[in-house]
Amino acid sequence: MTKSTLLLTLFSLPGLIPVQAAPARHPSYEPAIVAKAESAQPNLFLKAKVTASGEWSKQTADHAVNGIKQADDHWACENLPVWHQIDLGAPKSISAIRTYPYWGDGRVYQYKVEGSLDGTAWKTLGDKTANSITASPEGDLFSFDPQQVRYVRTTFLKNSKGAANGGHLVEIEGYATQPDTGLTGGFGTVDLRYPPSGKVELSPAASGLKLTAWRGERVSSQIVVSAGSAQEHLHVEPAVLRGPGQLPVTSNFIRYTLADGKPQGDILDTAESLPLAAGTNRPIWLSVQVPVDAKPGLYKGAVTVRSNTGTLAFPLAVEVLPAAIPKPADWKVHLDLWQHPESVARWHDVPAWSPEHFALMKPLMKRLADAGQKTITTTLIHEAWGGQTYDAFPAMVGWTKKKDGTWSYDYSAFDKWVTFMSTDVGMKDARIHCYTMIPWSLKFRYYDEAKQATVDGGLKPGTPEYDEHWGRFLKDFTAHLRAKGWLERTLIGMDERPDALMRGAIATLEKHAPELEIASAINHPSEITRAVQDVSPSIQTSGEFDATSLAARREAGKKTTYYVCTSPPVPNSFTFSPPAESEWLGLFAYAQGFDGLLRWAFNSWVEDPLKSTDFTSWPSGDCFLVYPGNRSSVRFERMRDGMEDFEKLRLLREWAGKSPASAQQAALAKIDTILKDFTWERGRKSGIHAADVQRANAAIEEAVRIITPR
Repeated sequence: MTKSTLLLTLFSLPGLIPVQAAPARHPSYEPAIVAKAESAQPNLFLKAKVTASGEWSKQTADHAVNGIKQADDHWACENLPVWHQIDLGAPKSISAIRTYPYWGDGRVYQYKVEGSLDGTAWKTLGDKTANSITASPEGDLFSFDPQQVRYVRTTFLKNSKGAANGGHLVEIEGYATQPDTGLTGGFGTVDLRYPPSGKVELSPAASGLKLTAWRGERVSSQIVVSAGSAQEHLHVEPAVLRGPGQLPVTSNFIRYTLADGKPQGDILDTAESLPLAAGTNRPIWLSVQVPVDAKPGLYKGAVTVRSNTGTLAFPLAVEVLPAAIPKPADWKVHLDLWQHPESVARWHDVPAWSPEHFALMKPLMKRLADAGQKTITTTLIHEAWGGQTYDAFPAMVGWTKKKDGTWSYDYSAFDKWVTFMSTDVGMKDARIHCYTMIPWSLKFRYYDEAKQATVDGGLKPGTPEYDEHWGRFLKDFTAHLRAKGWLERTLIGMDERPDALMRGAIATLEKHAPELEIASAINHPSEITRAVQDVSPSIQTSGEFDATSLAARREAGKKTTYYVCTSPPVPNSFTFSPPAESEWLGLFAYAQGFDGLLRWAFNSWVEDPLKSTDFTSWPSGDCFLVYPGNRSSVRFERMRDGMEDFEKLRLLREWAGKSPASAQQAALAKIDTILKDFTWERGRKSGIHAADVQRANAAIEEAVRIITPR
């Protein structure tokens, strides 16, 4: 694949090849919408003639009627009381006024708005003289019966910052009729990606939604807000559900990115507020993380969505059951999503392995650990996969051939990464997968001091030259791992390599480092790969491992997962995949007796994933599940749900085994009947996954009410 021109050197540790990248950070993509004509009335105060009791510096009175609603663009006058006055030139009918006092620093204003025909006799149109609420970007809306006025005066009487600070008015608007909020919405389903515009089927917001959760579980829902007229400062107010305790609700706007040139709602954005164009939809992802020690019971509350002109309330309840799943670090499900540190460095334009780099990676990798991740992806050599990603995959180990013919190895990047993931991220028991002894190119890069040049030497497994090259490294590497206390956690990764190459590499490994086991993702398992410690066949060939062989491997302490990547088209976790497919993958793993799921990759970002997830010939979004800036995605959250499903099923069977009452066995039998549908033959069919997942979750909920240990 063609790599883009590279501009920024990311690191230059001895023996490590410089990685360069051109940062490609752009504003998030927003679909182009042809807005329909708005029903909102024109602002009668816009550009009107104004006077004031005074002005501070350049904050003149006309700032309050210039149509700019930004906190730093306002009229200001010191020493209360102060007033601002509009002259419409002739009497006009007014029935609504919206004011925007300055909201930049949490202050509270008390003020009043009055109207007059002659500038002498005044009538109150809006009264905030007893106000105790902090000013906000939504402003204050005053509605009243139509009044004929020529002059409108706003008088500031009190400022929580002190009278000397005066009054500050960002904007004031007037309307002949009540402004149309155009803000509507309802509850959607987590199984759909809603379009950026057009009619969508939703449950009424007022009808509310009830979710059921285990202690320790994260549950989610999706709401959609639409606008008949343009909305500003759309935001979700902080919400807490109350019952036996309190459960905070997390909200994220779902933003669109392109997949195959079409907008798909996938990014769980970190923006606190967004505008909403007329005629558009804005999906919002809601989630509730239930603490493991939460008290069982019903928790109730409401999620409130506001804009500058409207408010919508979404009643929400969560029933917390007595059953609990442990912290993700203690989950038994084996999740293996490959990490790509260089993508983070390139996107954020920081040197790789710098303190800034690790600070940026920490929340992102904690998100991964919180999904049940059990492996740390490391690279022993340059471009183990032959350059398949937008960002390079350089070696974390520097290989140097010295002038005297001896070799040295620089483990500084490797050590920083493994220490960071183990200690800072909290994955102290995670396996360390080291790629690879068999790169796809069969090229092995090192620095030659005598030549003062980087060399890409070709070596073939099974040859004396290969054995010598890797033998000396493996002896040094195992000594280093032993000194660090990592030897028992470390495996050599060999990805999709034919048996002819595997035999030579395995012979070298067994000869020079018999302590190191092998992890292998392999499309077509062979006799050789079936025997390795950690093997992952593709979902298409997963049926070659029957229940007996899987049980035997588990009894021997070996791991067996399966993988999806660029294929199959269905089921998968591409940007355009129906969200339920991602959760289905976890249920499939349990139903078929696997230990978990492998997928490349967690964060091998394309040039600008906030704009488009397309990349060369790969299916859109194939290279990553999360987005820059520690943004999660709909598909990643649903994949995490699948890991929780796996844990629930494991625990239910464990609990039922301790007390095999007939009712409990009947509940398990119902689950088993449903799980029989989680096969590759059925799963490859489009459109069946949402219903399958719903049936499985319903059976799990029914069972846990019977089986939960008391």
